[in-house]
Amino acid sequence: MALAEKNQRRREILEAALLCFSESGIESTTIDMIKTQSGASVGSIYHHFSNKEGVATALYIAALEDHANQQFALLEQANSAESTIKALVYAYLDWVTANPELALFVQQARGYVLNSAHADLLISRNRERFAQLLPYLNRYREDGSLRIFPKELYTALVLGATKDYCRNWLSGRIKTPPADYRDILAEAAWRTVSV
Repeated sequence: MALAEKNQRRREILEAALLCFSESGIESTTIDMIKTQSGASVGSIYHHFSNKEGVATALYIAALEDHANQQFALLEQANSAESTIKALVYAYLDWVTANPELALFVQQARGYVLNSAHADLLISRNRERFAQLLPYLNRYREDGSLRIFPKELYTALVLGATKDYCRNWLSGRIKTPPADYRDILAEAAWRTVSV
C-alpha cells in the first residue's frame, strides 16, 4: 500500500488498521487490535484519529486521494476526449490492481463511513474531487467530442462497467485480473460517451 500520508506514525496506524479491517472486518476490529498491529499507543491512535470511525474514515479518504493522484496524473497527459475517458478507466483499473486490499476496504467501508459522524467530511471530499474532474470533461463536452449527459451521470457511464468488474474480482467471483481487460473496458467507456 502506498498511501500519500505525510506523517509516518499516521501512515503506520492506517496500514495496521487496513490489515485488521481486512482480517476481522470493520465492525469487529477494535482500537486494541490496531494498537497491537501498529505498535502505536492507544493515546497516539486517539490523538491522530479520535476513534475507530476516525481511523476508518482517514483510511478511506487516504485511499481516495491515492487513487485521485494517479487519476489526475493520467488526465494531465491526456490530449483528447478519447484519451481523457480512457485515462479515467486506466487509472481506476491500475489503482485497484495495484492495491486490491485497499480497494476492497473502500468497497466495504463506504456505508460504515457514511453512517458515521464523519459522513460530511467524506461527502465534502467527494464533491471537491468531482469539481476537480469536471474541467477535464467540460472541455470536450463544450467542443462536441463527448455526448451531453447530466454531469452526475458521467462517472456511472464511464466507470460503471469497470467498477462492477473490479468489485467482482475483488470479491473472488471472477479470477481474471482487471488489467487483462484494461483496453476492452476503456474502449467500452469511450464508446458509451463519445459522439
